[in-house]
Amino acid sequence: SVQVENRRAEDELDELDKITSSLQDTVMDMRLVPMKKIVGKFPRLVRDLAREEDKQIDFDIVGDDVEIDRTILTEISDPLMHLLRNAVDHGIEPPAEREAADKDPTGTITLEAERERDRVNITVSDDGSGIDHDVVRRKAVEKGIYSESEVEELSDQDVAELIFHPGFSTNEEITDVSGRGVGMDVVHDTVTRLDGSVSVDSEPGAGTRITLTLPVTVAIVKVL
Repeated sequence: SVQVENRRAEDELDELDKITSSLQDTVMDMRLVPMKKIVGKFPRLVRDLAREEDKQIDFDIVGDDVEIDRTILTEISDPLMHLLRNAVDHGIEPPAEREAADKDPTGTITLEAERERDRVNITVSDDGSGIDHDVVRRKAVEKGIYSESEVEELSDQDVAELIFHPGFSTNEEITDVSGRGVGMDVVHDTVTRLDGSVSVDSEPGAGTRITLTLPVTVAIVKVL
């Protein structure tokens, strides 16, 4: 009889577990919002900046129907705007410079979101000048982040990631565009705080690709 009682209690707990899981899923679905909620203002931002800097740019958005937690979406709106500004300002070259390098005078910037199980990858890529690793190495020494010998031992990948170091900029003077609002260090800090990660992949002369990997939902503590 005790066994029967135990089995009944276990069955009821199983049932409760199913109900709480179902409730959690429902609440999660209510929190998920498509990317298009924040990307609507981006085409105009890129268009206006391109006009300011006399650059020709095609801007593509892919995967704006991918859903992500509304809290995360709100938090990454500014960092994404900064990545796009950066792509226009530092990435895409002026038309004449692109033609001289046998490239299409019109540059391309792409914002792409892709769901991968419980993570979302959001990538901002451009076919601009890429990161000049030697310039970044020189700046890192000038700013006292690394010594000459230390910086020489860094791989190009590590050097590229220095753009996320607080206060780091390769611009001699802060331009109105890239110096406004959040810096790359804030992009990195925001994403890290949201339990995500940032990676950068750049090829000199060919372009730069920055990927934010974020959880679909804000971490949940299992209570029941």
